[in-house]
Amino acid sequence: MRLPLKTEYACQVMAQLALTYSKDGVRQVEDLAKAENLSPNYSVQILTALRQAGLVISKRGKNGGYLLARDPDEITLAEIALALEGGQIVENSPGNGGQSAGAVRDAWSRANEALLDACREIRLSELMPEEEAGGDWVI
Repeated sequence: MRLPLKTEYACQVMAQLALTYSKDGVRQVEDLAKAENLSPNYSVQILTALRQAGLVISKRGKNGGYLLARDPDEITLAEIALALEGGQIVENSPGNGGQSAGAVRDAWSRANEALLDACREIRLSELMPEEEAGGDWVI
């Protein structure tokens, strides 16, 4: 079982947006991509999915960019994952029709629900990176 990179990167982009939420700051794609070592084009794909899910807002114009739609304390890891993955975090195939295929599929469905429940307890605010210290040095 492996977390898709797109979902992991979405969490990173959201964590960057969380840094400027209280400042009503709009972040540009290039800034977000650079901060998380991502391609700007790939970042746009991620941000589009997040915007369609109602997690981010896009602003057009010269000073446009992206910002969180809600407080980072109100957004969960589950919401971010579901925005990118749909209803399943654990991918589950229909099986091959064998005698135990139904029971195995049900077990993975239960595992998916347990993982989603755990992700509902993790807030975006917990994923925020530490802000870098400014240039004011005291010696």
